[in-house]
Amino acid sequence: MTEKIDFQNPQQVQAYELIAHTNCSFFLTGRAGTGKTTFLHNVQNVIDKQFVTLAPTGIAAILAGGQTIHSFFGLPLQVCEPFTMGKMDQDRILTVIHTDTFIIDEVSMVRCDIMDAIDFTLRVVMRNNLPFGGKQMVFVGDMFQLPPVVIPGPDRDMLKDIYNTQDFFFYKANVFRRMPMAKIEFVKTYRQTDPRFLTILEDVRLNKVTAQDLALLNGRVKQPEDADGMVITLTSTNRVANSINQARLDEIEAEEFSYEGTIKDKFDEKRLPVEKVIKLKVGAQVMFTRNDPGRRWANGTLGKVAGLSSSTINVTLDDGETYDVQRCEWENVEQEYDSSAKKMDRKVVGTFTQFPLKLAWAITIHKSQGSTFDKMTLDLSRGIFADGQLYVALSRVRTLDGLFLTNGIVLHDARTSREILHYASEYNNEDIIRNEIESGKAVYELLKDHQFDEAGGRYLQLVLKHAEVGEIKDAMQMAKRYLDTVVCDEELFGCISHVPELLKSADHWAPQFLVALLSLYAQEYEQGLAYVERVLAQHQCQEAMYVKSRCLERLGRYEEADAMNALMADRVDLTTPDAKVLYAMAMLNERHIGDPALPIIQQLVDTKPKYLKGVVAMRSIMLSHDYKLEPSEDNDIVDLFNSDLDDEAFANQLVKAKEKSAKAYSLLIRKLRKFDFSE
Repeated sequence: MTEKIDFQNPQQVQAYELIAHTNCSFFLTGRAGTGKTTFLHNVQNVIDKQFVTLAPTGIAAILAGGQTIHSFFGLPLQVCEPFTMGKMDQDRILTVIHTDTFIIDEVSMVRCDIMDAIDFTLRVVMRNNLPFGGKQMVFVGDMFQLPPVVIPGPDRDMLKDIYNTQDFFFYKANVFRRMPMAKIEFVKTYRQTDPRFLTILEDVRLNKVTAQDLALLNGRVKQPEDADGMVITLTSTNRVANSINQARLDEIEAEEFSYEGTIKDKFDEKRLPVEKVIKLKVGAQVMFTRNDPGRRWANGTLGKVAGLSSSTINVTLDDGETYDVQRCEWENVEQEYDSSAKKMDRKVVGTFTQFPLKLAWAITIHKSQGSTFDKMTLDLSRGIFADGQLYVALSRVRTLDGLFLTNGIVLHDARTSREILHYASEYNNEDIIRNEIESGKAVYELLKDHQFDEAGGRYLQLVLKHAEVGEIKDAMQMAKRYLDTVVCDEELFGCISHVPELLKSADHWAPQFLVALLSLYAQEYEQGLAYVERVLAQHQCQEAMYVKSRCLERLGRYEEADAMNALMADRVDLTTPDAKVLYAMAMLNERHIGDPALPIIQQLVDTKPKYLKGVVAMRSIMLSHDYKLEPSEDNDIVDLFNSDLDDEAFANQLVKAKEKSAKAYSLLIRKLRKFDFSE
């Protein structure tokens, strides 16, 4: 089923590996024509995951076959302040829970505040403090294209205050401080085949334009001739494009025909991919706005109207072929989880039927994104007004010979944001990508089965592997993933064979933290405590507090461990609680302190209902306090919970019972969530 992936393209292989075999989020980019959209369509057909595709604008969402970010997550249209929570009904929440991978298309246009709102919403819904609630996010787009639009005024001022930046790109979101992210750039071009032009485009994109590039480009300052056939003009504003199209249509002395599209059910008119009413005359130049299933034309193909009637349109292409164009249907899709079929259901909630055509003597640079032209005039009479705009415009045409310019290009026109250039310097970092694939594959199946502690053990081995060769940054990333994943670490003590000596003499808190963490699981508790104290003297963080608490408990210093747990509890966000902290607090209270443990372990079960060790721990504590669940008819799992089996035997039976009846297990979890320990 993988024949649709280009396995001769190393970047496609890496992206495929990350989606198919890991839960790691990553950024997928590439200049125009490198096949990002085709790859994503194909990968959803060949990988057995549940996908949801989202985009920042209505038209982009329709073209991607998905929904807008705002409509899916129920986000407000204004600036999202920190801790903005989307409004979603139970069906949408169920969809989120069962989604494996979110694809965010055209992410270059998404502001950072929107990204943080998505992160917070997913963390709350999933009751999981991992970035994006533990969901895999694939961010897709070309950062060298047009940036997010933020109008000067209160919104811009608020964003500047929140993010301390003048640029509001998606990756400026606070969530990305908490997660490593591979950045894969597709470099093989499937659209342009002119090597001279490819070089020029890459130089424009990377702000490396040479005098030779400018000379070649400015050699195209000329008017197209009749022999050039159909040529479209790209302009900077809607007003200019519309005026050109209307003026050219008015010049044609022929009968005008109007074709009204049909909206059925739910389809916002602001999201229409073509005009609701198309006005045409024989001889009008038009552009196709979607690919033809028969491959007679593609999105962006130009043609000339050859014949019109009240219900038909005939269009002649540049190759001389004339076709009878049929109306086509665009779907407004909402993605929901079908619990009976156990898969994501693309529910069509509305349709728009219209001819896939628009007047095309002129189009704006912004609206040309996604289209490819054989012949194109770039109107530079009003100059270039945004970073990346020249690159977007030039990359729409296939060859240098197909390009015509109204004015010469000056060096300032070919400008690219320094911020984006710096971000792009991290593309295709083989070490980062390889580490993400390695670590992702190591734990993917375990995480799917909710075996968090076993996955944590794999991460600990990767911490040691990187630490041994002095790869501190990579070791710290694995340590972060370990601490974000593990819940009960009791079976991990002794899993680390040794602590690398090269770490112990370092002055920086990061290698000292690694010594503390590895010492804890090498059962060198005094050494772990000594090093974590050094870390906390320099860098107060929840992770170091957790390591200190665990060292203290293993040393039998229970009151001190309890005090550290109390400090951590003060920092816990109850909307996205830290499961490992809840477990450590509950078990310390139950075994050594004497404080109530049941409400804490109940919260853990509520947070991670499919984590079986949490259910086993809650049962053990309940039985020790003579609590039992009210029996239910025909529910063997509740009877099993109330039985006198020891913990190991109960755990083994619970696995089998859960596999036999997910519904019965869900009833058990509901009973545990609602149990009132005050009675």
